Amino acid sequence: MPHPLLTDHPDLKTAIDIYDDWIQHTMRRKHQPGLAVGLIYDGELLWGKGYGYGDVAAGTQVTLDTRFRIASISKTFTAVGILQLRDAGKLCLDDPASKYLDWFDLRFEDAPPITIRNLLTHSSGLPRDSHNPMWTDCDAPDWDEFVAELQKRSATRAPNDKFAYSNVGYSLLGGIIESVSVQSWADYLGENILDRLGMSETYPVPKPDDPLLAKGYSRLSDDYEREEMPFFLMNGFEASANFASSINDLVKYAAFHMSADDNPVLSSHTLRDMHRIHWLEETWQSGYGLGTMIYRLNDWAISGHGGGYPGYLTGFTLSREHKLSVIVLTNALASSPPEYINQGYKTILPELIKATKAPKPDADPAWRQYLGVYKHSWGFDKVVIRNGQLQMVALEWMDEPPTILEPTDDEHVFIMQEQGQSNETARFELDEDGNVFKLWIRNEYLLKKT
Repeated sequence: MPHPLLTDHPDLKTAIDIYDDWIQHTMRRKHQPGLAVGLIYDGELLWGKGYGYGDVAAGTQVTLDTRFRIASISKTFTAVGILQLRDAGKLCLDDPASKYLDWFDLRFEDAPPITIRNLLTHSSGLPRDSHNPMWTDCDAPDWDEFVAELQKRSATRAPNDKFAYSNVGYSLLGGIIESVSVQSWADYLGENILDRLGMSETYPVPKPDDPLLAKGYSRLSDDYEREEMPFFLMNGFEASANFASSINDLVKYAAFHMSADDNPVLSSHTLRDMHRIHWLEETWQSGYGLGTMIYRLNDWAISGHGGGYPGYLTGFTLSREHKLSVIVLTNALASSPPEYINQGYKTILPELIKATKAPKPDADPAWRQYLGVYKHSWGFDKVVIRNGQLQMVALEWMDEPPTILEPTDDEHVFIMQEQGQSNETARFELDEDGNVFKLWIRNEYLLKKT
């Protein structure tokens, strides 16, 4: 059955139809074997579809249950595990990694120790990848080899010097989870994330004989052909890129990440912290949270993570403000999930915003007594009714958005919703004749201009 929004809002359905045709056109142009896409709104699948083949030779078609190696989307699960342990009081993000990994002593010369927060935000200064050609030969070292070889290496820069993506760092986070929880990385995440979210079709350690696992394919050759790439596990690097999952199971994961309420996995406060900027790039257009990539697309903040693995490119993204998630899983290199994801937002999100926009409330007639200009030593503020809201406009700062005055249960008292400020109160004071003459903001006051 189609989602009720698609039944009730034909323009939204048309936008999805356009997106669907564009995906098919783009896949043909790129000669891609397979792709799965899911649009999740407010925790439910709004629309999804599988395209092409998970196994070209066998003619196995991609469905929403087809599993893909989701690669570095795995980092978001590892980050959730670390944040769970932080919330349980079992570690602190500013603890040195060496507190939990007694063998780890890498440090840039004369620099502070590398912390868990540094590992989470890719600000550790550690090398990006393995000591061996892991991605070229499809051969990841086991944990013991990872530890032994890393002890021979050096940090490339001081912590907090620069954002520098590091699979080594996230592999260390997996080791910290094991050290603190006294469980394997896979068992801990399985019990504390997957089981709690009902994600029974997501595997931290994929199986080579899994009938639902899509085959991974190479880039196009000069003859427009693709080769099947070998199956391998990430072993010592598993915490950075080992998971396999499907669109239908990632719907549950997206619902968790878009939740504004406490849930069985993380508190709403920690979840919000995970999706805010902790490292901002100099362009101010992108950055990194706690296990999440964050970037600007048009007027929207998009968070989540991409993934790249031999034979697979993937993307898991959310606009938490608008409750929309766009997930794209592909089984070929050079398949550009960001192109599909960003086109999804640009085509569908404007129509979704229109379809779900709350009707403008009726202004309370009693608010008219507050209208007028109020003066203070810093300038003049004008109280108006606009868009069904009581608003306050700073006449000295016309380029700034207005302050919205939200009513409370107390007469003449409002909550101020304003950019960059706490939700403090505004109170209108009346004289003996019942006329408004003063406006209290926090602990200061403005006098109404007559």
